[in-house]
Amino acid sequence: MVVTHHVVSTQQIAATLAISGTTARRDLEDLVVAGRVERVHGGARSLTAPPAAAAEGERPTADHTAEDDEPTAVDDPFHEVLHRNSDVKQTLAAAAAEEFTDGQTLYLDIGTTTYELARRLMHLDLTVVTSSLEVVHLLSAAPQVKLVVLGGEYNRDYRCTQGPSVLDGLKDLHIDCAVLGCAGITENGVVRDTDSRQATIKRAAATAAGRSLLLADASKIPGVGAYTALNISEVDRLVTEDPLPTALHELCAAADTEVLTA
Repeated sequence: MVVTHHVVSTQQIAATLAISGTTARRDLEDLVVAGRVERVHGGARSLTAPPAAAAEGERPTADHTAEDDEPTAVDDPFHEVLHRNSDVKQTLAAAAAEEFTDGQTLYLDIGTTTYELARRLMHLDLTVVTSSLEVVHLLSAAPQVKLVVLGGEYNRDYRCTQGPSVLDGLKDLHIDCAVLGCAGITENGVVRDTDSRQATIKRAAATAAGRSLLLADASKIPGVGAYTALNISEVDRLVTEDPLPTALHELCAAADTEVLTA
């Protein structure tokens, strides 16, 4: 499947082969160890596919939004993703942490890179809005951080809330900066997610915020994900660790999206 489609998600593998998500993830890890594929967020990418072809493997169109399909589950459980590419996540988090000062209200997304960022914000006097219970648990140890927890349906795999209640909560808030993660960014600037509900929440958080910051390591370019969360033109700052592909770099420049290479 990976050779044919270049980029596939764990969900695609599980559905096509009629196996569980856990089995699909374990099989992918075996292929990574064998040097046959490269692990990306939520799936895998062929090592032999050229960058342009890899980008086409799961590319959503700009008008393909979360409402076009039924919701799907977040691919990989939080505790499995947390330690994947951990050095890179910490590098991005350290670079992004320089953005913030006392007194701000931030939205922190449910991703593992935003979790690493939360570690580096524990000394600040902030209001943090989140649907991530992992972020809530972490920041509860920082008494000066005011936590606004968005309620909703509980996602056990990713330790977060989701659904209409989260969206309703965001409507009543003004946020200085929404810090978002993603499952991928295509070369045509589509910010991707593997879950329609989380794509909708990212959009709502960006709408409620004065500015938005996107954390995306190189494995997420193009990454995977069938659902459009945002367009890169709607992002104020992108933090990554490697130079962007030329087409994406030009899109960011045209949209005045600042790119910080950590």
